[in-house]
Amino acid sequence: MSVSLGHLLIVDDEEMNRDMLLRRLELEGYTGVTASGGAEALELLERGEFDAVLLDAMMPFQSGYEVLQEIRKKRSPLELPVLMVTAKSQNEDVVNAFEVGANDYITKPINFPIALARIHCQVSSRRMSSQLKASEERYSLSAQGANDGLWDWDLLQDRIYFSDRWKSMLGYEAHEIGDLPGEWFGRIHPEDLSHVQQALAAHRSGLTGQFESEHRMLHRDQSYRWVLTRGLAVRDAAGRETRMAGSQTDITRGKAADPLTGLPNRVMFMDHLNSTIERRHPGDEDHFAVLFLD
Repeated sequence: MSVSLGHLLIVDDEEMNRDMLLRRLELEGYTGVTASGGAEALELLERGEFDAVLLDAMMPFQSGYEVLQEIRKKRSPLELPVLMVTAKSQNEDVVNAFEVGANDYITKPINFPIALARIHCQVSSRRMSSQLKASEERYSLSAQGANDGLWDWDLLQDRIYFSDRWKSMLGYEAHEIGDLPGEWFGRIHPEDLSHVQQALAAHRSGLTGQFESEHRMLHRDQSYRWVLTRGLAVRDAAGRETRMAGSQTDITRGKAADPLTGLPNRVMFMDHLNSTIERRHPGDEDHFAVLFLD
């Protein structure tokens, strides 16, 4: 069984018009359902999904424009394309149709090659929009379910998207971190910054297949957390980098804890000690010492 090019709803108060149009579209590979008026059409839309609606402009009881207004209360032009079918003498009403929310129009008598091209365009746009929405939803769910923080760097605009998990990993709420590169690089431990920049430069110049770096990031509580950051550059047809995207994983436990006992090791101790020293206010007269027993 061949796959339908699109499932259409044909609305026309004249039976001969709608049946002829449906048969012609079926020969071209579409499937469809017909409705004799606005009420029937709206009922069918409540019960099923359609890729596009071919809506006669002039119908008794409820005009096509009134039906279109009802459709647009629930479905946007991207969600459900509507092509108005008008007589050539009604061309002045096409502007009104667009204002109400029509995607396109077809004139009677119907020129089928042109009509098919317009229908195909709208059905294709609708399906692409649906696929994009589904893809965005999958990405959103995977990002929420992942333990890693995600980042996406627009190199042309020099802006970085940080996922909510990326921000919470450092103790921040979603609205508390912006999209400037400084939000990332300004939190890298000063001793680690140069090797992070070197790893980025090596990958962006094509010397490495993937950007990867283990480094410390400043948490909101002023302690440092060890993270593993990975990423890949995206290049255009000319080879110019346009984006980098990747993940950030908290590896503090593995870096700062003894693998056998799970107790804090010297790395964690030194991080906490350095944070304590840095938090001392200038001019403090308190002195302290560290006793180390080996």
